[in-house]
Amino acid sequence: MASETMEIIYQLTGYPAETEWLEFKQSMNNAQAVGKDISALANAAAYHERPYAYKIWGVENESRELVGTSFKPLETKAQGNQDLEIWLRHQLTPNANYEFITLQDEEKEFVVLKIAAAKNHPVRFQSSTYIREGSSTTQLKPASEKEAELWRRLQQSDFEHGIARQSLSFEEVEELLDISSYFSLVRIQQPAQIESVLDALVRQELLIRQDDGLLSITNLGAILIAKRLSDFPSLRKRRLRFVRFLGNGKTDIIEDVFFEKGYALTLPEAQDRIIAASDQQDIQEGAFRRIRSTFPERAVRELLSNLVIHQDLNDNTQSPEVHLFNNRIEFTNPGTMLVPRDRIVNAQPKTRNAALVNILRQMDLCEEEGTGWDRIIEDCEARHIMAPAISSEEGSGTQVILYAGSPYQKMTKKERMAAAYWHACLMVTQFSALTNTSLRERFGLSSEQKNIVSISRLIRECCNEGLIREEDPDAGNRSMRYLPSWA
Repeated sequence: MASETMEIIYQLTGYPAETEWLEFKQSMNNAQAVGKDISALANAAAYHERPYAYKIWGVENESRELVGTSFKPLETKAQGNQDLEIWLRHQLTPNANYEFITLQDEEKEFVVLKIAAAKNHPVRFQSSTYIREGSSTTQLKPASEKEAELWRRLQQSDFEHGIARQSLSFEEVEELLDISSYFSLVRIQQPAQIESVLDALVRQELLIRQDDGLLSITNLGAILIAKRLSDFPSLRKRRLRFVRFLGNGKTDIIEDVFFEKGYALTLPEAQDRIIAASDQQDIQEGAFRRIRSTFPERAVRELLSNLVIHQDLNDNTQSPEVHLFNNRIEFTNPGTMLVPRDRIVNAQPKTRNAALVNILRQMDLCEEEGTGWDRIIEDCEARHIMAPAISSEEGSGTQVILYAGSPYQKMTKKERMAAAYWHACLMVTQFSALTNTSLRERFGLSSEQKNIVSISRLIRECCNEGLIREEDPDAGNRSMRYLPSWA
């Protein structure tokens, strides 16, 4: 936690009465009471969704007069003649995060006990859980409604609303965040008044007003619009990495860069860079010739968005990465998928990072209602190329491979079956079903008899493997339609 000035006391004494996350004392009572108060205030801060709670010595409770205190935390002893802080650490659960801050105003001394909100589970003191009820510290009753609500709020706490940098002036925030780009991306004119700018950023939870009048940048604010993510030590692993290889192997690296900006600024730039670095194709469209990327551009955009919005932001073992080869692009992010791999098309959308997704949607940088995968499959089918390969394992993260053009004749049996399965899933989203004709069109095959036979064989193999099933077993061969096995 950062050091404080007397401003924190001036601000907190402005509250009309003690709250459940704020307590004033003139003098130290006993170590036992301090331990209970740390538990109670940490849990109260979590309950009221505040980053910190405070206990302040040197302020008269009723009048709020600044009287000073003789309490000296570093010199105070607890039971067994142990130093107070050492004793408290042994009596409180490890998730208790607090510090004693001694401040001076003229000849008077004050002590601020700054306590971070409980994380993951309630803070306990000597195996008991405490909470604030009004201005009193009481033991939290097991199985009570308040305990259930506290646990619910603790489980809702997430990385996005954590603090990336704190105790900043507005000028310092401007040095770290690209505020003008934020307003441009959400298509709102930036207010002329600083207070109005701050109000907008606080409402979107990009900033937090501290109790001392200074500002904190949330992880969400930094990860979205940071000018340099490396300015935030906890977010350096969140930088998007782009590696370009020579050929199809990982022996020779042509380019290896980290995108320093927040995702709202990085995603468009990264997409352009990937497409520009990809091989280009000269194609004929009617009477015109045009150049297009080897890889479907919209699929690249969707996979790039998925890469950052579905990553596990708490995992600091790896960065989200894009590896570009001649014949494929590999998108890898920390964290496993939240929906079964085989149900990503037409599945109920889920994400770890709801606030991030919400703002990126406002900026048109990711899709609504989980339709991104439908579009990815559509783009692969329009190019008659292989379906993306997906893997997701605990400890290894999630990887999606987007392939360059690969005609039906060059696909393996496994690759053809995967493409057929995703085609069946996509047809369900369109209130239709897979047929021999639709699958031939998906692969870009003509209606020659040999192709009809080949696709019929592929459909049988998919049915035998349990990937798809007949919609109506009694239908004739010519009118037979197929659904994914789960439909």
